[in-house]
Amino acid sequence: MLVTGVGGRSVGHQILHGLLLAGSKYRVVACDADAFAFGLYQVSCRYRLPRTDSQDYFEALLSVISQEHVDVVLPGIQPEVRVIAEAVDELALVGCVAVVNPSPVVRLCSNKATLYQWLAQNGFAIPQSAPASEWKTLAGACGFPLVAKPAAESGGSKNVALLKDEAEVKRYLANLPPGLEVVFQQYVDGPDSEYTVGIMISKSGELIDSIVMHRKLVGLSLGTERTIGGKRYALSTGYSQGYLVKDAFIQSRCEELALRIGARGPMNIQCRVSGGKMYVFEVHPRFSGTSSIRAEAGFNEPDVLIRNFLFDERFGRLPYRTNVAAIRAFSHLLVPMEELDATTVALPHNSLRI
Repeated sequence: MLVTGVGGRSVGHQILHGLLLAGSKYRVVACDADAFAFGLYQVSCRYRLPRTDSQDYFEALLSVISQEHVDVVLPGIQPEVRVIAEAVDELALVGCVAVVNPSPVVRLCSNKATLYQWLAQNGFAIPQSAPASEWKTLAGACGFPLVAKPAAESGGSKNVALLKDEAEVKRYLANLPPGLEVVFQQYVDGPDSEYTVGIMISKSGELIDSIVMHRKLVGLSLGTERTIGGKRYALSTGYSQGYLVKDAFIQSRCEELALRIGARGPMNIQCRVSGGKMYVFEVHPRFSGTSSIRAEAGFNEPDVLIRNFLFDERFGRLPYRTNVAAIRAFSHLLVPMEELDATTVALPHNSLRI
């Protein structure tokens, strides 16, 4: 099994955690572009790959797959999800299965503007949204504060902002990186009503199960927090913590969304519930930054999906734990310098073994 993007706090590291929980069942190859990636030093077989924007990336990945006789690839960061989703057939030719959603699903979810249009057309509630050119119209319709976020590549809440007035909007736009497309959204009340939901769909399109975390926006999971007009407003980060719960309404709506959008494999949906409606604001067709927590509770997405995608094993609802709080903290490793320095040893096709 090969996992990419295994830096600490990354999605790839969460995937790796789930595989390690499975014990000796899997031989895991860990890959990352950076020798400081935490997950590299949790396994004995580890490689450095070029970044996905390098023309050598995919050839280097194929080289590792060949050398290590890898039969399953699980991409751990969004750029690699996109590349690997487009290369499923090519990987199959070398006997490797990619646990990844179909490329049309990945492309649809990669741009929030097109995603929100699809959600609205298919009956799913979303916050009122507008491109940057129409933010004044949006503010007139729903009032301040507004949430601003990149239309693509907003992982880790980079360039996401909570803006209280026109002056802040103008300052935000003036400081954006050149060419970055952004979307403005209505702020949906309720930092205490935010959820992150994992759904697993089999390779043949059947629902396996879903799991709900009621997010607690504190510590690592708290992004922007402001008091405006005496009221608390808050946005989350990409690092969820909170309570694993059973919620039939949220699960059924998210399961319906995953099935209708055409998911195959892992999907993660972020939403808020207000006034009896579920407002969807993120749909990620990949594993989640919460996958390690879910695996600890018995909802081990990497393990289940490998068994389904590779061995055609079928699953019903899983007996995972709920009514528990998941609390996160930093962790660390001490790595001997000679082990770290070995990242400079080159392999064919520009793949670097540690």
